[in-house]
Amino acid sequence: MKHIFLRLLVALALMQILAAPCTAFSRPAPRGITSYAKSMEFYYLAPKPESLPGILRAFDTQGVLADSQKRLALAAFLAETLRAAPEARIHIWATVPALGQDGKRTLAWAVHLARLPDEESLLNALLGQNDALLRRQIAGSPGLLHDWKISSEATVLQMYWTAFMACGSLRYLDAIIQAALQYAHLNARGERKGPSFPMFAAAAASLYELAPRHPIVSERLEIFLRSAGGPEADTLRAILRK
Repeated sequence: MKHIFLRLLVALALMQILAAPCTAFSRPAPRGITSYAKSMEFYYLAPKPESLPGILRAFDTQGVLADSQKRLALAAFLAETLRAAPEARIHIWATVPALGQDGKRTLAWAVHLARLPDEESLLNALLGQNDALLRRQIAGSPGLLHDWKISSEATVLQMYWTAFMACGSLRYLDAIIQAALQYAHLNARGERKGPSFPMFAAAAASLYELAPRHPIVSERLEIFLRSAGGPEADTLRAILRK
């Protein structure tokens, strides 16, 4: 089983799924980005809203946010910090005048995903006449991240991971684990050609990569393993390196 996950990890890197925040946001990481990415990965353990402007500015000024997938991944992270701590908004908003277009677009997505009560006025302040397409995309997308289907595309898995890293919510982690269990069933049946299979496989591979660094992830996997059997148990044991 282990060799299967080694192949999955290679696929994961190629798809730019969040195997580790620094690789998801930049490959190779520009100077200074790696430290901010590490801060993001473990933010839920010791939230520091005052660090958020630095994170946003760093990714913006390095051009990382020109990539729409990375923009959404960071937006999901910022959205959870905005939902969790009112003071986060004060810190983040102080940096708006210094942001470029991509930084403001990222923040617009964060505002939407956070479901802030004054979302419309904030979007008006962040977006300009050239952002008509983005406005339509935001208007047509679910406001809450857990309404985005993790199996739909690679970006959503990144978003679930960054949202989890912002707040430590088991809701996001459990969704990733459930996706990995879907992989277990499809793989056991030999159904590997469906459009959702790569996303489910990537969820399993990302858990395999991140569980050793995050005790809460390993502990949650152990809980799922207690009631699992068959392909699910085999997959969970492989993720846990048992």
